[in-house]
Amino acid sequence: MIKKNKIILNLLAVLVAIFVSWSQVYAIGTYEKFTKLPQPPATSIGELIYQESNCAMCHGELGDGEGFLAVGLDPKPRDFTSFIEMSRVPDSQIVSAITNGVSGTAMPSHPDFDDEQMEELIIYIRSLLAETHITINLCVNVEQVIDVGRDGLDLNEFKIEVENPEVVTATRKGSKVRIAPANNKNFLKRLMKKKVSRTHVKLMENDNTLSLIAVRLHGCFK
Repeated sequence: MIKKNKIILNLLAVLVAIFVSWSQVYAIGTYEKFTKLPQPPATSIGELIYQESNCAMCHGELGDGEGFLAVGLDPKPRDFTSFIEMSRVPDSQIVSAITNGVSGTAMPSHPDFDDEQMEELIIYIRSLLAETHITINLCVNVEQVIDVGRDGLDLNEFKIEVENPEVVTATRKGSKVRIAPANNKNFLKRLMKKKVSRTHVKLMENDNTLSLIAVRLHGCFK
């Protein structure tokens, strides 16, 4: 009996190894086929929360609503990769759905996330809509320039959309996107008390988000 159990465990280990290897190859192939900007880090706090909370079981590894439990669900899990669907969903609605669950659906409640975990999870969910996701940290007297032209992306074909102009401004020159803290004295006063404010800058082509830049503006000087 013990020998039989060892054989079964060894077989399972081999199957898991094959599955992981296949998944990695598939993920790399999928990313390289569609991306136009550098590949983001493989993991983030938000992604870890997404995985450890079993969100992928329904919403899918890619956030497309095609998790292995989605087959028997009605209504279907939300597709985080759909611009039409996600453009109608504000962050506050996502927070409510995660915290309280959604009545009439299979979405469970997760009331134990703190503000930082919730923020990281929302950033990750929003990043699933973009082909690439970048996070930058700024002090109130620092700007950052991101060169997207190095990877063959034509800036003439897309526009920049700033989520909250009160927090940051974003301009472009040639292949470079310049992101800087907004010169807003009232906001900066509030920031010094709050310590950090978060917003997003999108690089848009028609209705597609080519890149989602998560900006964290800190109440610091350099």
